Amino acid sequence: MSRSSTRRGRAPANNSDVLAMFRLVYSGEGATEPLVDDFSLTIEQKWQLLFDRHWRSLAPSSQTKWLVYLRKWKKWIDDHPEQPEGYLVFPSSKVSAFLSHILADCTASSSKDPHGAVKSARKALRHLRACQAGMPDDEAKFPSQPYIAGVTSRAKAATAEARQWLVVVCWQSTLAGHALEVTWEVHACSEEADPSCSASTLSNEEYASLLDAAMRFPDKQVGLCVAAMVSCGLAAGFRSDDLQDTRYFMELICSVPAEPLPMQILALASNAGKANQDAQMTYAALANHRQPHLDCLAYLSQLVLYQINVSKLPLLALIYQNNMSWRSYRMFFRDPSMATSKQTYYDLSTMLMKVAATMPDTLVKTKVMHLMRCSGTVSLAAAACSIDVLRVWGRWVRSEGVVGKSYLPKSPLSALPATGVLAGFGNNFMTNHAFGRGTVAVPVKWIDSLVPHARVILQAVRLRNRTRTGKADFSGQHCVESTLYLAETFWQSSPFMLQRYGLGWWALQLPAVCFIVGSSSFRQFEQQVMKAELEWNARPLSPQMSEAFDKISKHVCSLSEQIAQLQLSVDGMMHPVHSQTAANHSIPTASSANTQPRAARSPRIELEVQVGLSSGLSSVQEAVDEWFTGLHGFPAPPLLCEQAIQRGQRLSKKAIDNLSRRRHLPLRIQALATDRCWPLKKALAVYELVMQRHSLSLAELRDAVRLSSPVRHPDAKGGKPAQSQHVNRSPGLPLISISQFAVWVQKATDDIASMSISW
Repeated sequence: MSRSSTRRGRAPANNSDVLAMFRLVYSGEGATEPLVDDFSLTIEQKWQLLFDRHWRSLAPSSQTKWLVYLRKWKKWIDDHPEQPEGYLVFPSSKVSAFLSHILADCTASSSKDPHGAVKSARKALRHLRACQAGMPDDEAKFPSQPYIAGVTSRAKAATAEARQWLVVVCWQSTLAGHALEVTWEVHACSEEADPSCSASTLSNEEYASLLDAAMRFPDKQVGLCVAAMVSCGLAAGFRSDDLQDTRYFMELICSVPAEPLPMQILALASNAGKANQDAQMTYAALANHRQPHLDCLAYLSQLVLYQINVSKLPLLALIYQNNMSWRSYRMFFRDPSMATSKQTYYDLSTMLMKVAATMPDTLVKTKVMHLMRCSGTVSLAAAACSIDVLRVWGRWVRSEGVVGKSYLPKSPLSALPATGVLAGFGNNFMTNHAFGRGTVAVPVKWIDSLVPHARVILQAVRLRNRTRTGKADFSGQHCVESTLYLAETFWQSSPFMLQRYGLGWWALQLPAVCFIVGSSSFRQFEQQVMKAELEWNARPLSPQMSEAFDKISKHVCSLSEQIAQLQLSVDGMMHPVHSQTAANHSIPTASSANTQPRAARSPRIELEVQVGLSSGLSSVQEAVDEWFTGLHGFPAPPLLCEQAIQRGQRLSKKAIDNLSRRRHLPLRIQALATDRCWPLKKALAVYELVMQRHSLSLAELRDAVRLSSPVRHPDAKGGKPAQSQHVNRSPGLPLISISQFAVWVQKATDDIASMSISW
């Protein structure tokens, strides 16, 4: 991770005082003719054209960077009123003095790149000077002026000296309020330092460990986003700016005739990015990895399915309605409320650092969001890929004339050798594409269970595009096709995910996945996948490898049986499966003509089933829906309790504790709505606002509401006064007292009450 990952480069939102410097006019000795009105353009129009060319055409990230140095320029001039010509970038001696000031600051702060800072400051002043009218012609190339060139030479020497000392960054983070504080450690070249050549890249072990940390991260939206972002970023060589604006422009390509199995390519399209100034549509190719736990499409499929099924992203519905607003949805985001806007560098880097902080071993790197691109580049170079392939893959080829600008970026197959190498099949991937699990057919019903109605939507969109009965949306058609393929990829990798993450795998919160994983047909499918991986592997397997696959198979079968026995046995599950869900999975229901009457499962088991299925809730709305109306096709918990009491059966301690944790938040919201005569939705918005403002998880919010509940008494056995208790949070997070939480709720209540919104 580099120092640039902190928020030091974020300029203030109001930059009018800085931008006002662009309008200054030099009228001193040697001034050129200022802008004047003529028959074609006014002074304002001429200046606006200059401003558009030298400032507005810059990428937002570049503007943010230059604004930092322009603000430093303004402050330096304010501190040195004796300097001539004020904020004008003239004369060169004044510019040289300012650059010397930047160099001195870098030296005092032990910067490892003083030359980079001086160069950036010089570029920022060049953009400013280009818009200031009346500058002398002999100053047009001021970087080559002797005084400025002298400071540049000194900066280069300072950088060379600084880099004789190894600077490493320990990737450790703690949360303090909303800000992520990064701990930096600088070591000299001694026994304490590790002069590693991989300071800016990920090794295979680090890559796998980072993916595991992401999949086990408590916040599943963040964890799955980081896993997909890291794996896809490495496979496609994405820059940070690419990841910030990646959308659901996906296209499945099935035309790569590799042997012994054709290679499926999923292309991600984008017309944004810092390097894409012309906004042309460019493509990056992704392929299934030989090793399941490194498969970028497996992680991308889980992210997409999570956002569709859990985050309730209305992607497919909008495509079906021919509503083009689906194109605004980003693929990588921290919160569903941010899905339609471009993410910031800080948003994505913060998620990545949070996940990396949970890794067993501290990750020592000099980069953050550029880490994946560097890792992919080095991997390709190590596999002896040519420099031409590297340029096309990394989209550095745009400067190589018309071919690189207008042809190669428009085809995801232009860098096919790089795609094959990064998918783990080596340079001879065309004759060595032994993708075993890809040969196992996934039941259509399993795919449809993850993306209901997707096939109907696909047929409707195809018909609309073919007959032109509505606005053509071929991108939407490709997106639905790609989503179906990702659902297939999800099931093909599911045995390995289940083996690696066990019952903690997030997908088990989906009823459809639980029903299928707990069935005997899934155990047969898992054995076919393992057998295919063994048979299709081109290289001969050692006895140790065969034994490892056998252990994986046995472990997955054991987990499947546990799930079946505990909660989702297909043969015994009679209630409360919805009839349509039962039809999708061939599950017998009470209304089936060929089904014999059986005793209903006990309320204890039913409640514990619901406990397991609802463990992945992330929003206040879901918590309220679960308590009052039921969720995922299951009845509300109070109804299950009533059934248990009527049948004279006792609930387990686990179920009772779970009910206690879950009931307080919905009941508190209901009480707030009753007291203030509000709609339930308005009272619910209060706690959603608290959760969002203070970065609380749903579990933390529930805990805070439970501890502050009026039913708790200070004199209760083993209890403490409620105001002195704190909410349990993850290690490293600041504690939240109940009194502090009460202030937050009151503030949110007042804010919601003051809003003139029709609820």
